[in-house]
Amino acid sequence: MNDDQKTKEQLLEELALAQGRIELERERSSALQEVSKRVASAHDTDEVLDLIMNEAVRLIGAAAGIIRLLDGNRLVLRAATASSIFPGSAASQIVNVEKWTSLSGHVMTTKKPLSGEDAAKMLTSEARQLFVEQGRDPAAISTLPLLANDQSIGTISVSDTTYGRRFTEDEISLLMAFADQAALALEKARLLNEAETERERADCCTVSRISLLVPTTLTQCWT
Repeated sequence: MNDDQKTKEQLLEELALAQGRIELERERSSALQEVSKRVASAHDTDEVLDLIMNEAVRLIGAAAGIIRLLDGNRLVLRAATASSIFPGSAASQIVNVEKWTSLSGHVMTTKKPLSGEDAAKMLTSEARQLFVEQGRDPAAISTLPLLANDQSIGTISVSDTTYGRRFTEDEISLLMAFADQAALALEKARLLNEAETERERADCCTVSRISLLVPTTLTQCWT
């Protein structure tokens, strides 16, 4: 095989890789648009969060993902892929972040994603031990903050079973886009709940005023 043939083969390989990247970007863009539409129209926040988590995991080829939301000084599991491989990530799991020393607590404090070895260093000793016992790489993980009005309201995490897997900057950027959609869905739900509460309060006030006026009106009619 001469140099010209090698060059042609290399060009064909590069072309195939470029086409693959274009298709991947098109698929990712389509998925984000679909999620955005669902966020704008859906009233079931849990359904949207499940969609976001599953689409994010699928598009970056991870093994599992979870979304946790802040409740007081705890992070409570809110959404997870069917094949969740996070240590102890049952539906009832609660992560205490009062001292902000865990991976999730660190990410929420700094408001920045953490991946690879840097993320593994922030795992609790119990979590690292579980990774090791399962023969998995503790560094094959990435955790990102969910931000609403520049405030940390939770985290989104992905993990993989492939030893040595490291999430790329491109994949983390995609995860951030999905994290933004999740935060938007949660903020929308919060605003709708506040509006509903305000409406109910206004209705109660109206009923109270009417009930006070009725006896006076009746008295005036009979005098």
